[in-house]
Amino acid sequence: MLSDEALELLLKERGGAVIPIAGEDTSMAPHLAGGDLIAAGPLKHSPRVGDLLVFRQRDYLVVHRYLGTARTPDGTPCLRTRGDGRNELDPPVAPSAVRARVTAVRRAGSWRSLDGPVPEAYARLVAWHDHAWAIAGIVGRRIGAGTLVTTIDRVLLRVASMLLFSPFHRRIAPPAQARAETSV
Repeated sequence: MLSDEALELLLKERGGAVIPIAGEDTSMAPHLAGGDLIAAGPLKHSPRVGDLLVFRQRDYLVVHRYLGTARTPDGTPCLRTRGDGRNELDPPVAPSAVRARVTAVRRAGSWRSLDGPVPEAYARLVAWHDHAWAIAGIVGRRIGAGTLVTTIDRVLLRVASMLLFSPFHRRIAPPAQARAETSV
């Protein structure tokens, strides 16, 4: 597992890190799956809605989509995130837990940039979808339709990913950073 110190060093000394997604991880499906790679860079500004953030959760790193700011029940500011492949919001994320921002992904053997106005618009739309369908999931589970809501959520994301991800995200050369020997 990549330590915070190792990730910080890679970000500082090399300007980024290439990190594999754990083989069994489906929390970001269909956008990321086990075996895919992410290029992570330093967080140079406040996260933008739709950004994929690398953050510490318990004793491991997580890559999930940033949906916006929130407050814990005691009023502490936090970040709201969700894995695209999950129909529930993550527990509140402390801003200090964020380690990096994903700048590119390698899916199906090709690297795609997440930077620029078109990928950022796509990310905002997915964030809107994630937030809306997380709320629909809460309602669905309360009325006994949770499985149906989750299925619709996943199908819509799969269709959007199949039709829009490649055209909205330009192909790029592999990042120069050395591959980290861990997964998230």
